[in-house]
Amino acid sequence: MFKALILFFIVLIFFSACSNQPEPIKHTVQCHEKFYSLKSAECMNFEQLIAQFEHYPVLFIGDHHGSDSVHNFLALLIKDLHRKGYKLSIANEWFTPEDNRLLARYSTSEISDNNFTKSVRWKKRIGYDFESYAPIYQAVQEVNATLYGINMSKTERKKISDLNLSAMQASTLSLYEKLDTNISAHKQMLSPFFSHCHAPKHGESDLQCIERMYRVQVAWDTVMGENSAALAKNVLKSRKDKLIVFVGAFHLAYDLGANLRFARHSTLPYITLLPLLNSEDKIEVGESDYLFLYEPEKEEVKELKNSSES
Repeated sequence: MFKALILFFIVLIFFSACSNQPEPIKHTVQCHEKFYSLKSAECMNFEQLIAQFEHYPVLFIGDHHGSDSVHNFLALLIKDLHRKGYKLSIANEWFTPEDNRLLARYSTSEISDNNFTKSVRWKKRIGYDFESYAPIYQAVQEVNATLYGINMSKTERKKISDLNLSAMQASTLSLYEKLDTNISAHKQMLSPFFSHCHAPKHGESDLQCIERMYRVQVAWDTVMGENSAALAKNVLKSRKDKLIVFVGAFHLAYDLGANLRFARHSTLPYITLLPLLNSEDKIEVGESDYLFLYEPEKEEVKELKNSSES
């Protein structure tokens, strides 16, 4: 009991949480359409969403990793933006810049799905069902878009986790030295998930473990944000170019993750869309710019596709 109390106060101090915070302001989302704008507090259909997206060169789209509905939506978005004349680049959390040569070949269908998944060691490295993500990659190939990697390798993440400075590559050491772990709102958002240490190392205190987990999270977001900014600079050459950054929704919530780090390195305007299960009818102000409201059943996304093609 005493140890639990100590851990509670450690987490309380580390994340600068305030017990007297007012209730957050929330939108009540009750839509018959599939999308909701938190910018204008209104429901919208797919075509209305696309009309909004056309104003932004960079689109941050959040992923729910196990959701076919989210992946089918992104595939549809890619095809529709292409139909409107946009040249698309798709940055994906699952890959690193070192994968870009392979991703370029895969984007042009030069290699098969089977050879691609073997080359990237999909099952071991990513783990999620490839068939769930396949519609996205098929859409990329169909519209002559290009896939890019923006993440850091698990090897380098582990070095940051372990503070193994002597083993770090120069780029990783430079990243570590400039990590900004002092964004109080980000810490507050993550505090419920880092309220206890999941896998403490030998001799590691609870506070050291929490700090380590948070350090890795910040490194993860920083690399994806900075790589997205560098990619945007390279691929966005005209008003008809768009960059879609597709990463886990938690890396984008409240504009505090990869998108915040992107904004520190790019002045390009961007928007964020996060998926939301339709059973959740309350969403905090500022959590995203737009929401994709989905059901777990695949039939719901088929309806969306049929309505957009009619």
